[in-house]
Amino acid sequence: MKIITAQQVLGRFTVADLVPVMETALRDVSAGEALHPPRFAVPVSEAGRIALMYGALRNPPLHGAKVLSLFPDAPQHGLSSHQGYVLLFESKLGRPVAAIEADALTALRTAAASMLATRVLARPGPRIFTVCGAGEQAETHLQGILQCFAPSEIRLWARRPDAARALAAHFPDTTLRVVEDLAEAVAGADVVTTATSAKTAFLGGDFLSPGQHVNLVGASLADAREVDDEAVARMTMFTDSLESSSRESGEILGAKAAGAVLDAYPVRELGDVLAGRAEGRTQPTQITAYKSHGLIVQDLAAGWHIAEALG
Repeated sequence: MKIITAQQVLGRFTVADLVPVMETALRDVSAGEALHPPRFAVPVSEAGRIALMYGALRNPPLHGAKVLSLFPDAPQHGLSSHQGYVLLFESKLGRPVAAIEADALTALRTAAASMLATRVLARPGPRIFTVCGAGEQAETHLQGILQCFAPSEIRLWARRPDAARALAAHFPDTTLRVVEDLAEAVAGADVVTTATSAKTAFLGGDFLSPGQHVNLVGASLADAREVDDEAVARMTMFTDSLESSSRESGEILGAKAAGAVLDAYPVRELGDVLAGRAEGRTQPTQITAYKSHGLIVQDLAAGWHIAEALG
């Protein structure tokens, strides 16, 4: 069994490398060719939780699990907020194939899925991008934007401007600039990505403009959200998994509970759009949104690609 470190992953693979891998995985999810039962997350202390995700893919035939420590304050000590391993097994004889450090793998596959959603749902040729957040996910999403699109301007906003400036320093000689006012950062952007650790909504629907695409990345559990009820009501919503969305989308669940949207609020899977079974953007003025939950099958597909490429 291979042991693959985060340094090996980051030294060889990019967000752009994993976009086609995420496309295949999300197509399989929507076609019923992937198994991704509900994840478990149990508090172990006031500082964090232990989480377990497990599942399987039919193509290629593999199964596995991700075991994580979820500690939001760990980045303040130079560590990832998602520390753990993705464990891969081939599903013919059950042989263990690889154990891959989860932080880099998770960050890359999450950003790759957002780039895929942006390519499918945003208006053609997006030029102005806004990223909200200054952590690991914000950094990999910035990398993905630069690798997958031709931005004329990238705006970075974070609650702590000093953290945003520190992250911006990682991207010299680019179109990236820090914008301290959230309304200014979002106004006129073609694509807005929220990649924060927020528990309560910070981005209001009144900040959004017709035609924008929004990637909702940071809040992956039912007790967290990044946008308010008005934003949800204005959005045409897409996700990686309807099953996960029904249980874990804090934004959608909160808007339904408040009566801001109906219980029948439509949400479509990105995999169905990719396969032509569902419509994506139908009008230039629509505000589309991709609600990212992060699925174990994304980890397994990315992990398999990495393990095969490393030989």
